[in-house]
Amino acid sequence: MSTNHVSSGATVTLPAPTGGSVAGTPQVINDLAVMPLQSGVKGVPIVYHTGGCWSVPADAALKAGMKASVKAGALVPAGTADSAPYGKLLSDSVAGYADVLIVQ
Repeated sequence: MSTNHVSSGATVTLPAPTGGSVAGTPQVINDLAVMPLQSGVKGVPIVYHTGGCWSVPADAALKAGMKASVKAGALVPAGTADSAPYGKLLSDSVAGYADVLIVQ
């Protein structure tokens, strides 16, 4: 039996990065795409989800199946300047929101 299992990795607790974290706002910490479950300023321990499907603000050009990046707390097309890879769209952007699957 393995004795080195730590957790499922579905959630992690990390210090909030520069700029802090806002609950329910997509964020990338270094290279880790996360969804904060709580809000806090830089350095405060925050619980983040590392997967799952989330309904978040999204650029109107995004369509189901596309890769999405995150910039300033909203989804933008992959490759947008100053954005970070986040996941794949599970719905078209409608009324400024889309469902995204976090993909590491």
